[in-house]
Amino acid sequence: SDKKILIAEDSMLLSKMIIECLHRAGYVNTIKTDNGQEAWNALDRMMNEGAVIGKDISLVITDIEMPQMDGHHLTKKIKTDPRFEGLPVVIFSSLVNDEMKRKGEALGVDAQLSKPEIGKLVHQLDLLLGQEM
Repeated sequence: SDKKILIAEDSMLLSKMIIECLHRAGYVNTIKTDNGQEAWNALDRMMNEGAVIGKDISLVITDIEMPQMDGHHLTKKIKTDPRFEGLPVVIFSSLVNDEMKRKGEALGVDAQLSKPEIGKLVHQLDLLLGQEM
């Protein structure tokens, strides 16, 4: 798939695992950022350069707990900025419990998965990106 996926994950080991898994599943166009602020800066820069949702950026995967800007704050910024309408956000975190799920739903997140269920992550991306065979 040529779909571009931005990943916000502060753990080097986990981001490497996620990227390797995505690449094996055919999602080879990935952008890695180390926290929510880096992810937001990358997204903002892409939009300022004329990026198109679905073409130049297709989906965001974010952890919740990260330095500088957490995943909930990042999700809120994406979901309240009209430039990012239609951009799916997936929370992939070890903190996904009932309370965190409610908070994510209130922010408009498209899917929330617990680490380390990486196989479910790929399945969810397939669904959100219409790639299911």
